[in-house]
Amino acid sequence: MATAIIFAKNRECARRKELLERQKDHERLVADVLKSWDKSHTGTLSYDELKEWLTSMNQGLAPSDAECKWVMRIAIDKTPGMDMVQDLTKAFVKQMYFGRAAQSYLAYQETCHEINAVFKKFDTDSSGSLDREQLKEVLTALNDGGAPADEELDYVLKRADVIGSGTITKPELAMAISLWYTLEEQHNMERQSFMGPHTSGSMLGMGSPRRTPSDKTEKSEKPATEAVPPMPPLAEG
Repeated sequence: MATAIIFAKNRECARRKELLERQKDHERLVADVLKSWDKSHTGTLSYDELKEWLTSMNQGLAPSDAECKWVMRIAIDKTPGMDMVQDLTKAFVKQMYFGRAAQSYLAYQETCHEINAVFKKFDTDSSGSLDREQLKEVLTALNDGGAPADEELDYVLKRADVIGSGTITKPELAMAISLWYTLEEQHNMERQSFMGPHTSGSMLGMGSPRRTPSDKTEKSEKPATEAVPPMPPLAEG
């Protein structure tokens, strides 16, 4: 019993030390960002100041307006009073969200190669974003030719379009794919529930379950994750 108590106390001390180190790291980040990029001396980052900061993270390559707006939306999403901001160029990032802004942008940068490959194939008008039909083609390719139902396509587009442009930009693509896979997982769980826990598609001669346009899936209202998941391979067209 005494050993267990000592172990629990040591674990709690280690946890507190880790939290303290994280706090110190964030304080250093805030101090560095304010010193270098808060040109207006407001204690926050404006849209233009955020863009300059992101440029410094990317070896001097400035982010596109869509990328900067996406980071701004991610960073202010939980800020009281700013969830309804429409013109993101007039928003600002508070100090407590500097870390989230940096992590989101760096995670996105790690997937840029895969995202660019998707856009090269499906952004046929070179607009820099995917409209509804182009997004449908992407999701269809991810589903081995099974196209999403109209309501599923609308759901993914509405939830992933955090910038509010009516299209899917490069930084929004990973979220769109994550939402689509969530719908797929829900659909497969419903199929398994219907067939029974000991029944597989191969036993029925069906092979892997595949969505068709007529399949229906209830939509989860759980907010989409902010993290950028790895980009999956697309089926060859």
